[in-house]
Amino acid sequence: MKILIANIPTQISISDINEKYFIKSGSRWPFSVIKKREEKSCYIPFPFYLAYTSSLLKKEGFDVFVLDGVGANFSESQYFNKFKKIMPDIILIESQTPTISYDLKMLKKMKKINPSLKILLAGPHPTTFYNQLLKDNSFINIILLREYEIPCLEVIKSNFNIKKLKKIKGIAFRDNKKIIMNDAELLNIEKLPFPDRFSFPLSDKPNLSVYWDGFCQLKPCIQMHASRGCPFRCNFCLWNQVMYCNKQYRPFNVKKIVDEMEFCVKKFNAKEIYFDDDTFTGNKNHVIDFCKEVIRRKLKIKWSCMGDAMITDKEMINFMHKAGCIGIKFGVESSSKKILNEIGKPLDFNKVKIFLQECSKRKIKTHATFTFGIMGETKETMQKTLDYAKNIDVDSVQFSITIPFPGTRYFDKMDQEGKILSKNWEDYDGSNKSIVDFGTLSNKEIEDFCSHAKQNWLKHKKNDFKWLRRQIFFQIRSSFNQGAGYFINKLKKFINLI
Repeated sequence: MKILIANIPTQISISDINEKYFIKSGSRWPFSVIKKREEKSCYIPFPFYLAYTSSLLKKEGFDVFVLDGVGANFSESQYFNKFKKIMPDIILIESQTPTISYDLKMLKKMKKINPSLKILLAGPHPTTFYNQLLKDNSFINIILLREYEIPCLEVIKSNFNIKKLKKIKGIAFRDNKKIIMNDAELLNIEKLPFPDRFSFPLSDKPNLSVYWDGFCQLKPCIQMHASRGCPFRCNFCLWNQVMYCNKQYRPFNVKKIVDEMEFCVKKFNAKEIYFDDDTFTGNKNHVIDFCKEVIRRKLKIKWSCMGDAMITDKEMINFMHKAGCIGIKFGVESSSKKILNEIGKPLDFNKVKIFLQECSKRKIKTHATFTFGIMGETKETMQKTLDYAKNIDVDSVQFSITIPFPGTRYFDKMDQEGKILSKNWEDYDGSNKSIVDFGTLSNKEIEDFCSHAKQNWLKHKKNDFKWLRRQIFFQIRSSFNQGAGYFINKLKKFINLI
């Protein structure tokens, strides 16, 4: 029995040269990038759910193949050629809202090629719309709900026997014409082995270097998870609400985290680990214990993380620095206290200032994320958020558009108020589209403002000598690792943006 772990590529042609390329499995915020056809995206997250599932299946002795078309930068035809060569018995794909229609079309084609193919569909969109998807698409056998790694293993071990399926938590399926949904239990993450890094993006051509976040500074950089969930409850956050069902923040055991770091250094020659958690710094005591364990083992590896500016205080930053931390991403979202209160994000701007000062002292690179089109947004609040971003001492920023993804409280509220402009799921693209009209603020105004925000921020920052000096330090640190070409390329991009 051949099992295919799949991340199907989705690209939309824009011109003879450029395409819109969707970032899919592994991304907490589904979106697209505009790139040249042959170029690889500068941001590809590691598809952890797929990799954990692959590892679990292999551990049980199943014949597993991996085909991550996003990581491999495959076209549709390349992907089908690979699929035909493998000709699996079972396929698992993780789908997102903006690409669900493309994924379904691809699966239909695969089913025609192999009529006996069993199809497992997972991800936040299938979790939210399992009932409709099963009703409308007879070729889908089972939808895996929420954190799907262990339910997937149990389904395959059941050999799709209906009696056995009825006992498995976290799945939806048909029994004749009746749809049965067994809601998911919160996953005990300690049951997970290390994710399968030996098969991605392609089983016959593994290459972890394709998984890269432009924020990271050293190569090879291996992405890891040290936790799942977040102690905060922002109303637009997709994974926390849909994949984790608003449950508690769960860190991995400290020993296991550091064991995996050592494994990545030994097996993949990692020079940096990037903890792509929902919130790596969600528990102060856990982070300090982790840092102490890294220091105790004398593990000389640099690392960076997605964290926060609320729990992360001076004591934590000091421990993190001593343990090798060189970069922290964190979310701000808006400079409006009223908006932050409405979306449920606790943020103390004075703490943000202290956080950035402490990171700057220790040469820890910082990256703040902001989003436009949040509930309660106006032209004035967008401008104030951009002005705030310009005036804080942060090294880099990300500006995106808030999409009310199905399954979130933000979607429910905007839908009830009649402010959602589109139920065409392809429009739910967190980098290019706004689908909310606030009355006094149109979706077009949000899109236009966001498209120019990064350039405006950079034009302001280039006059800040302290900021420029720090960026030169970071670029030199990266250049020692990646070569002079890296520095030249970054300089060209900087000039082009300005």
